[in-house]
Amino acid sequence: MEGPSSPQPGLRLQSNPGSKTVWLTGLETEVIDANSGEVTSPEYLCHANLTFDSAGGHPTRHNQFFGGNTHLEWRLFTIVPGRFSIRFPEGFGIPVPASAMLDYYTMSLNQNVRDREVQVRMRSRLHSVSDGEPSAPTKALFRKALYVLQPQSARVSDNASTAMKMPTHVGAGCADFCAVNASAVSTVGPSGAGQTLHWLVPPGKHTYRTEITSQLVVPFDTTVHYATFHIHPYGKSLRMRDLTTGEVVLNLTSRDWPDRLGVAHVDEMKSTDGVPIQASHRYEIEAEYNNTTDHDIDAMGILYLYLLEKNFVPPAPAKVAQTASN
Repeated sequence: MEGPSSPQPGLRLQSNPGSKTVWLTGLETEVIDANSGEVTSPEYLCHANLTFDSAGGHPTRHNQFFGGNTHLEWRLFTIVPGRFSIRFPEGFGIPVPASAMLDYYTMSLNQNVRDREVQVRMRSRLHSVSDGEPSAPTKALFRKALYVLQPQSARVSDNASTAMKMPTHVGAGCADFCAVNASAVSTVGPSGAGQTLHWLVPPGKHTYRTEITSQLVVPFDTTVHYATFHIHPYGKSLRMRDLTTGEVVLNLTSRDWPDRLGVAHVDEMKSTDGVPIQASHRYEIEAEYNNTTDHDIDAMGILYLYLLEKNFVPPAPAKVAQTASN
């Protein structure tokens, strides 16, 4: 998580005259050669985060714009190795004020090429629809990022090679904006005190579980309509389990490149009907790793959920007077 990076602040959404709301319906990113512009290997992507621009105000301001009936946070989309495109089911989207400013933060990664410098750029396309358009969604989503956490490891925090400066940009890290200690081992909120979301896996097969009830905190019973996840090489799957019922809610798998280090594919779940989430239930997530090397490897496990806003009513688009032509 120390590769070359670049923010793109001050991005404005295209919208129709009079539009108050723009619906975000997807994002896709590809890695291109910085000189030729040709598509190159996606292995050079570390992560990319579409966020609200901090210069445009805190997300609370955007939630107030929608009457307090949305649960927008800083991040809107995260692109990770193995998942280079996110598209919601038809009819679903993230509503944002048409006047909102966005920021797209990209970071590159090189785990394989040692004999030369590789120059790359990220080319991305954001899919959006203005309110009032025939194709505009009618069902609003909000995002939750949920983390596998492990006890703080001195072997990670004492390793100078993992030390990073505290990020100052809301899109800088794989994890959402959170406290980072001096050794750059992140903890997520009060539930993560003394724990890390970036740990070491010894050789062999290992399963890591974290109760995420205090991370999830949904304000009402709802449904998941899109889900994907972030995992490191040698990771095999990420599951979400309802601890109240014992049922597996989501089971997503990953696949590494066969000929190089890196994650080639992570599953996504996309559903119009949705997967039920109960506000009163307890939940956990579980990451599986199979470290086939003879040394420790670094690991993460982050589940990204997009859940239904139950009380969202979009502001009516303003009427724009038609001007007669001469």
